[in-house]
Amino acid sequence: MLCFDVLVIRMIKIIKMMKMKLLACLFTGFLLASCSESDGPIEVGLIGDATYTVTFTMNWNSQDFPTDYPSGAHFSKLIGWSHKTSSEFFKTGTMASAGIESMAETGATDVLQSELEAKITSSEGLQWVIGDGLSAGTGEISVDILVNAENPAVTLASMVAPSPDWYVAIVNVNLSDTNKFVDSKTITALVYDAGTDDGITYTSADADSSPKAPISLFVDAPLGDGNSLPTAFASVTFTKQ
Repeated sequence: MLCFDVLVIRMIKIIKMMKMKLLACLFTGFLLASCSESDGPIEVGLIGDATYTVTFTMNWNSQDFPTDYPSGAHFSKLIGWSHKTSSEFFKTGTMASAGIESMAETGATDVLQSELEAKITSSEGLQWVIGDGLSAGTGEISVDILVNAENPAVTLASMVAPSPDWYVAIVNVNLSDTNKFVDSKTITALVYDAGTDDGITYTSADADSSPKAPISLFVDAPLGDGNSLPTAFASVTFTKQ
């Protein structure tokens, strides 16, 4: 009888150990499932956040871009946001929002600011920022912007003024590098056509596009030759603080 009692006790211990292992596996599976249902992709290995100073160096000058070069060349306030890398806002091939249209045609930023605020409220981005404009075709504009693991990308834009609907921008620039934020990064900013005005040169009269066209890179006259621009229109440097 004693041997039987010992056997029963051992069996009970084994059953308890098996239950504990099963519970551990179920709990691990629950954690993995919860992670897979996050609001958006988190860059692998990234932790915390980082603040960058972003400097646009504008190079819109009459020597490199002589065709129809306008008097009073300038840039509107720089505006943009930090966001998920999956964002398609400002992406070529998509239709310009009302805010992008307003910024590209008039330099106004109020509507675009409201759109960015709404996207951030819906967890599509982290921070929107607005910087100064530039009263000439050449010079610098700088802003500081915060990124984090869920929102490591940055988009910033400024109207090329005067122009029908053209703007200079950097779109969806990812500042993560495997498991860290980059210390610095320099890229060329590109010129875009919002697809909302059919004007063909800087001072063309308003000519609303009907139907509107998708956002596209702008490489045509008077800036380019239809294939590319003669030189970089602007360069952008990101420096981590």
